Amino acid sequence: MNIQRLRRVTAFFSALALCLVVLSGTSRAADAPAFAHRLPENVAAHIVIPDVGVLRERLSNCSWGRLLKDPLVADFRENLQQQIHTFIAARVHLPEGVSPDDLLNLPTGEITLTVLKPTEGKLPIVLSVDAAQASDTITALVKESVASSVAQGWTQSSIDHAGTTITVLKKVTDPDNDSSDNVRAIFLRDGCFVASNSSATLTQILDRWSGNVQGSFAANETLGRVQKVTLTPGREPALFWYLDPVGATISLLAQGATSDPTAAMVLVKLPEYGLTSFRGVGGTIDFAVGMHDTVTRIAGIVDQPVKSAMAVLHFPATDLTPPAWVSDDIDSCLLFNWDAQSAYGGVAQMADGVLGEGGFAKAIEGLSAKTDPPIHIKKDFIDGLTGLVMLLQGKPRITGDKSGAALLAIGLKDPDKIDGVLRQLIVEPGSKAGSRSVGKTIVAVFDGKRSNRTEVAVARGFLLVGNDGVMIDNVINSVTTEKHLVDSPEYRLLSANVPPQKSLFAFQRPVNQLGAAYSILKQGGVAIPGGVDLKLLPAFDRIQHYFRPTATWAAPTPDGFQYVSFSLQPEESMP
Repeated sequence: MNIQRLRRVTAFFSALALCLVVLSGTSRAADAPAFAHRLPENVAAHIVIPDVGVLRERLSNCSWGRLLKDPLVADFRENLQQQIHTFIAARVHLPEGVSPDDLLNLPTGEITLTVLKPTEGKLPIVLSVDAAQASDTITALVKESVASSVAQGWTQSSIDHAGTTITVLKKVTDPDNDSSDNVRAIFLRDGCFVASNSSATLTQILDRWSGNVQGSFAANETLGRVQKVTLTPGREPALFWYLDPVGATISLLAQGATSDPTAAMVLVKLPEYGLTSFRGVGGTIDFAVGMHDTVTRIAGIVDQPVKSAMAVLHFPATDLTPPAWVSDDIDSCLLFNWDAQSAYGGVAQMADGVLGEGGFAKAIEGLSAKTDPPIHIKKDFIDGLTGLVMLLQGKPRITGDKSGAALLAIGLKDPDKIDGVLRQLIVEPGSKAGSRSVGKTIVAVFDGKRSNRTEVAVARGFLLVGNDGVMIDNVINSVTTEKHLVDSPEYRLLSANVPPQKSLFAFQRPVNQLGAAYSILKQGGVAIPGGVDLKLLPAFDRIQHYFRPTATWAAPTPDGFQYVSFSLQPEESMP
């Protein structure tokens, strides 16, 4: 299936899911298994809302829900509701007696959207909606939708399987074409609506309907390992997702390997590059969790030890704390600990597979000899890195500059050595680098245009690269009178829930970034469906208190890695 067809089919099922992800709900029946027990095991991607009612409740208590209930956005909220009603009336074939409001208040439980691994050139997609509390309405909606499709030129047939009738719709212009973008198959059973672009997939689901059949997605080992890291005992998340990109790629390549030499070659290279060690990734999103507003958890399952391409992404855990010289006026601070030696070795493994044994080392020697002054990429740079990398972002200091101030700091084992190389670059004949002094520190300045300039210096044990001289000067001077990030109440609140040993840590104040995006939206800088009037939104400074700071951390696990991001609840006091 080509990308255009994939987008078209996925869009169809996503739109259907959105129409049925309603704003109220009830839990699925206690004796009904989760739909993962009914799916075949060859899943490439899976998204599940365990309970729409729970999702709605938690959303209403998080920043976005509170914002939508704010009287300041009443006019926009009313306009948005009108446009949703208009969309439903125009796009959804509602049976007699069912209004857009009825659809928006349809009680539903679990909703899933699943993409299976490709088979025979097809990419099966499955949507399920547990609507046991509204089976009559769902039945009427399905009948109306089928009748409308037939009126538009689709042929209708049926398949009886496992005591259930599957309705199959095909385009009348090509009824013998069973490609996955030419078929719509649906059935209703036990109050659950299931739709797919593959009738064969629906028969596999019906064979597993009891939830006790072996070979289901719920028994997938990688899924279980992801859930062990990301799920909280006794609390279902608002949303869970799972992705097996490498497995899906292997399935796709295997279908074409017999006739396509390129596909066969890539299929062989995947294990050589270590990519098959990446088993899968998944995570949860939840809202209003204690003192936190939104919590995201992700787990990646990677077989150890990593090699080749996967070694490039090796981030050992350590004590990551922003240095004292990081000012509290920054918008975001990101730190991570990168194993540069492992990454270099992984790149060398991949390159030697093409260049031959030792080919990468020879290429590095050749490149290093061409620099003026000579700089050996491995000996003078890679070997001199501590692994600590930091990125700071701040407000624009130049009027009209939309990019903001940014500073990249790379930890050095021998700062004096790199400082010597930098000074030599500045004085080298024909050098395009200017310079300025901050005390005893020399700052190299590239491109004299102030709005595009880049400054480079070595200070505080870091190689500093930035577009803002003030940020670099603050690092060099390590101003002790200003407020520091690590002393701020927001940082202390968030960091208290972060483990001491991690591979990545980030602190972010999203207000400035959101403020810029908000301004673009209000000015019509982004295409919005007709009728939604963004000009009805209030000024950003009146609602910015809903968007609180966020912390993110990541660390290796015995199975791979975990990633957690969480934000503070909105302040109760209004500005």
